[in-house]
Amino acid sequence: MPEPDGSSEPRAFGRYDQVQSDVLQLKARLPQEAVGDIVREVLTRVTAERRTNRDPVNQPSRRKVESLCYALISDDPGEGAAFVQEVKDDGAALESIYLNYLAEAAAILGEWWDDDHVSFHEVTIASSRIYAILREYSYLFVPHHPVEVKSAIFATVPGEIHTLGVHMAADLFGQDGWNVDVLTGRSHEELMADITASPCRILGLSAGGVHSAAALARLVMALRVSRPDLRIVLSGQITRVAADLVAMMGLDGVAADMPEAQRTLEDLWSDLSAPVGPT
Repeated sequence: MPEPDGSSEPRAFGRYDQVQSDVLQLKARLPQEAVGDIVREVLTRVTAERRTNRDPVNQPSRRKVESLCYALISDDPGEGAAFVQEVKDDGAALESIYLNYLAEAAAILGEWWDDDHVSFHEVTIASSRIYAILREYSYLFVPHHPVEVKSAIFATVPGEIHTLGVHMAADLFGQDGWNVDVLTGRSHEELMADITASPCRILGLSAGGVHSAAALARLVMALRVSRPDLRIVLSGQITRVAADLVAMMGLDGVAADMPEAQRTLEDLWSDLSAPVGPT
């Protein structure tokens, strides 16, 4: 699949180091139980994307994928990314790299974790590197047609009990011509099901204080894997009391108040509704 500028070459791993560093720092700040949930979330979501392809270049042997697994837990933080680039240079399609190499590696790492073949620390490192690689290639899975309906999903993070602000925001955006679906009181799995099934490409999340950080991080990382086309904006008290944690989550926007939220979503809408390619 060509790049947005028409080139058939993949992007360099420009964001890889930063994304990996942010994710590892974020995990270091969260309770171990929450980190375990996030690690398993990434591995499970990536594994679910596996596909079967009869082409031997694009459908690697288990031994080859195990080599990728070892590269992903290597002391060298760039070894996994280098492995992926080498596979691409050998002729594997980028979609296959995402769906067969990385997805299969996630499945094997999950098995190894269950069997105590790898430590919690190693699988945490590996999942962070897989996530960083996926973020590099996410542009491949973004639709290239403009968004025609001015729409968004507004949702509260799982476990958040303060929902009045989300409903008020939806009403105000509705007056500005937005079609807004409001999702409150949902569990993580319910939110994932609703959001992944929605055609909306803008998501406004609301979270309270630091207590919501783990649930927020888990949701954002799961969505980055399952909905790479989604633009995610965060609002709520967490943006003020835990700004350092929020900065590590790779969000598309952070809004401290309603005017900022309106400007941010309008900018995202303008970007998504713009004609794609040469005019």
